[in-house]
Amino acid sequence: MRDFEELLHQHISSAETYVKYKVSSREDAEDILQETYVRAFRSFNSLNNEESFKPWLISIARNKVNDYYRKKAEILEIPYDDEVIHEVSLNRTVRSSVTDTLEKLDDNDRKILYLYYWQDLPQKDIAEKLDIPVGTVKSRIFKARKRFEEEYPKEEIKMKKLPEKIFEYTITEKNEKPFEVKWEELMGWFLIPREGNKIRWGIYDFPERTLTEEVEMKCHGEAEIHGIRGVKIDAVEKQGRQKTERKFVAQLTDSHCRYLAESHMDNGVEKLFTFLDGDAFLNNWGFGPDNIGNETNLVCKGTIVRKGNVIEYNDKDRLMDIVGRYEVTINGKTYDTVCLMDLGTYDENSMTEQYIDSNGKTVLWRRFNKANWRWNYNHFEEILDEKLKDNESIIINGTVCYHWYDCITDYIL
Repeated sequence: MRDFEELLHQHISSAETYVKYKVSSREDAEDILQETYVRAFRSFNSLNNEESFKPWLISIARNKVNDYYRKKAEILEIPYDDEVIHEVSLNRTVRSSVTDTLEKLDDNDRKILYLYYWQDLPQKDIAEKLDIPVGTVKSRIFKARKRFEEEYPKEEIKMKKLPEKIFEYTITEKNEKPFEVKWEELMGWFLIPREGNKIRWGIYDFPERTLTEEVEMKCHGEAEIHGIRGVKIDAVEKQGRQKTERKFVAQLTDSHCRYLAESHMDNGVEKLFTFLDGDAFLNNWGFGPDNIGNETNLVCKGTIVRKGNVIEYNDKDRLMDIVGRYEVTINGKTYDTVCLMDLGTYDENSMTEQYIDSNGKTVLWRRFNKANWRWNYNHFEEILDEKLKDNESIIINGTVCYHWYDCITDYIL
């Protein structure tokens, strides 16, 4: 078996990713990681084979994280304040509606939800702390969660048929300051990952403006990936007669929305990727430093400057920012929106415009590609310049980008 330092070097990024997911304070996370490595070094002789090193290391990290939260919850009289509210995770949007719902619950319900979901304490530890049987803890969690769900405001779900051709639309810049907005949709997939939510959305290629792909998604139930709780999502992509089924686990907090896992079938084999699988996951589903996710509290930061179809920035290669306020008229309705521009977050050769209304919902999403961008389709590469050269174009730091396709959701139907 290889020595400790070599194995740690190979798997250290997984431990770092796990701890930084669980602990928001970077300083505390670093302390926990140091404790993890020391404990692993001292116990290394107990490991029988190197194939078990990664899960063994993660289990030590998990125990250290649990110890961290146990110490923070030593005092049972937990203050009911904004900090607690913002950290509670019930696969619900952590915002004012959660605050209102929690206020409707009694103290015992709030306390049990806090210990189980925010402090992430095992039911056995909660039983010891509250001096009650584990069976009683399970019953109280179940009842408190049901009461929370009963009190939580329900959203209307729309699943209307998408048009075969995208509606004609106009986009008009407004001479008004962009508004701040709570945007909780999954990056690139438009669904807000909250229990019971559904969505249908479509891709429309230009210049034909025809529907080339349709996606249906729904959230159902909870899941836990490497100790991180999220909501399960089923997605069905339809492209002509071809159908692809995917499954996601995603998490929504008060500040970020992120993917935790993705799986799909490939030649009869289900392939599963999680946030600990490095580039195999992060290159497709990872956003933000340490895959913290996309920000949900959007404000104009001024990192991208847009004047007409000319965009300039000098911060870094991949960034997102609100660039202005726009009136979008589509399907006979007019929406007051902000334009969120994404310069290479997913693909360094692409740029997107996302028009988001004050409800935090996408009204229109548009993708542009740099000149000479190659598209791998059916195992051969196609340079799209000839196909797209007559489409609308924009200029980003002197580079021409062509309009490729748009997306709309059943929200505007």
